[in-house]
Parts: sequence; structure tokens; C-alpha cells
Amino acid sequence: MNFRCNFEYFSTVAAQTILLFLSAVIVIFLFYKPVKEFNPIGHESFIMKVTPEVVAKWGKEPAHVKTGFLIHEFLQSDAIKNNFLISAVISFEFDPTQVTQEALDKFSFSKGDIIRKSDPLIRKISDHLTFVQYYVYIQFSALFDYVRFPLDDHRISLNLTNNTLEAQNVIFDAAPEDFSIPPYVSVSGWDIISHKPIGGYVEFKSLDSQSVRHPKVLFTMDVKKHDLRQLFLLFLPMFMLFYITMFILAIQDFTTDLTTSLFVITAFMANAIVIQGISPNAGYFMMLDYFVLFFLAVMFIVFLINFLCTLPEEKFSRDTLAKVRGFSVICIYIMLIAVTYYLTNVYKIGA
Repeated sequence: MNFRCNFEYFSTVAAQTILLFLSAVIVIFLFYKPVKEFNPIGHESFIMKVTPEVVAKWGKEPAHVKTGFLIHEFLQSDAIKNNFLISAVISFEFDPTQVTQEALDKFSFSKGDIIRKSDPLIRKISDHLTFVQYYVYIQFSALFDYVRFPLDDHRISLNLTNNTLEAQNVIFDAAPEDFSIPPYVSVSGWDIISHKPIGGYVEFKSLDSQSVRHPKVLFTMDVKKHDLRQLFLLFLPMFMLFYITMFILAIQDFTTDLTTSLFVITAFMANAIVIQGISPNAGYFMMLDYFVLFFLAVMFIVFLINFLCTLPEEKFSRDTLAKVRGFSVICIYIMLIAVTYYLTNVYKIGA
């Protein structure tokens, strides 16, 4: 078989069918790894650690308050609109001779609002220790980075602080066992794979250039997406329209394939509008946006190739068009695999 026939073959229905199945298997394999693995985007909130050097700089040992956090339930969880509401229990174990319960009562969350708080439940657990707990509803938003949407895994952070206390006087301590999320707690479309607390403080400069420090506990949850329904709704229509576009190159009726190209491009634009409605409102390009742009570019290229087919044969021979079609098919499928691999397995991994 000569060189020309090889290229002509790739635009036939038989070759297109083989390439469809091969590419589909490779694409599914490329999606499998990022779907199964945890690749969080973004970094933990900043917190300053209390070290012996810091305490020596302050000149005295602060009072230590053991801080507990138990999440009962996610009452609302909308990652697209970045809105969460949880039912939780916050507790403090402290020495009342060093810090008062009234002062601890003024705790807050720097990235959320306490929309309901119970009266304190107080009990004395020893001569020097008092235990107090609060039942609260906390509404918060997370600083999600959607650059890998819809294959985005995240870290959700809640920053417990008390702006009426100074860190050099009182520090919130939190051990791993003090942050509890029971197995029955679930987030729609997500798996909570780990969680941890970090105790410390936050420091900033006031208007008179004085350093202000407040105790702080960072409660962090690692959440992994398992919403296969969303993946299918976003990607299946795009890939179906892509393969329809590729099969257009196998049509021998040049008028028909030009009309079909226009129809597919119109359908794809309508699908892109739908995608925007179920995507996060981000001010930057997401992984999904690059897929949309790639498929749109492919459809435009196929449209141009089909447009060349309408030219008179003396200007553009049918043999040349056959080679162009076949060569374009191979190039587009190679680009599909390359783009899918880069966006799913390389782009912003570990960012």
C-alpha cells in the first residue's frame, strides 16, 4: 500500500471506528488515575506555631486551653456556590484561675459565621480544670481553587480564634484526638479522607504599628470528589460531539459534511453554555475550560477542512483533500491523547 493510500484509509469509517475505541480506552485510563488519587489544590491557611523560642521572646508561659471540635453533620454543602453549613460542638478545657469562661465565650471563626450558639454547658472536672462546651451552627465558605475542576480535590479549613484574648496570655491547644468527625458524617459528592487540627496563633500589625496576637486553631479537612455523575454530565456530551465531528471526515458527500459540521458546532456551543451554568464562578481558566477550547478548535479545524472540499477540483484536487483528511485525523487523535494526559495527570498537580 502506497503512502497516499495510508493517509486516505485513516478517514474511512473502519479506521475511524478503530481509532474511536482505542482513544476512548486510553482516555478512560487517563481519567482513572486522577479520579482515584487525592490531589488537593491550594495550601493550608497560615498559622504561626508556638515554639520555645517564641515563648522565650514573650517572656512568660501562656495559659494553655485544650480545644475540641466535633462535627455532627453537614447541613448544607455546595462546593459550586462555595457555601457550607455544619452542626458542631466546640469545647474548652481550662484553668479558671488563668482564663475565664466569659472570655472564652467570645470565640469566633475567621472564615465563617456562627449563626446559632447554645448556652455554655459547664462542668468542673478537677480542682484546677473546668470543661465548657457549646452546640453551634457554623456557616462558612472555603477558599477553593477550582483550577482542576471537575477533578478538583480540596482542603477545607476552619479557623477558630478569639479576638479578645492575646496569644502571649492564652494559647489554644488541639491534639489530633480533639478534632473528631464521626464515620456517619458525609458531604454530598465528596469523601472526607483525613482531618487534623493545628494550634498556634495569628499576628498582625495594628494601626499604631503594635503587634497584635490572638490564639488560633486551624481545623483542616481533606475532601476528595467522588461525583461521577458530574463527570459524565460534563465530559460525555463533549466527547460524543467530538467523535461525531471526527466521523464527519468519513462522509463522502461534501455538502452534507459541511452542513453537519455547522450543526455539531452549534450543538457544542449550546452544550458549553450549559456547562458554564453548572461550573464554579471562577475568574480564571479551569481544566474544563481548556477541554472546551480544545474541542472547539478541533471542530473549527474540521469545518475548515470540509470547507476546502467545496472548492473546485482544479483548485484543490480530491487526492490532496483525501490526504489532508487522513493526516488531520491522525494528528487530532494524537492531540486528544496528549491534551487529555496533560490536563488530567500533569496540569496543576500538587499546586
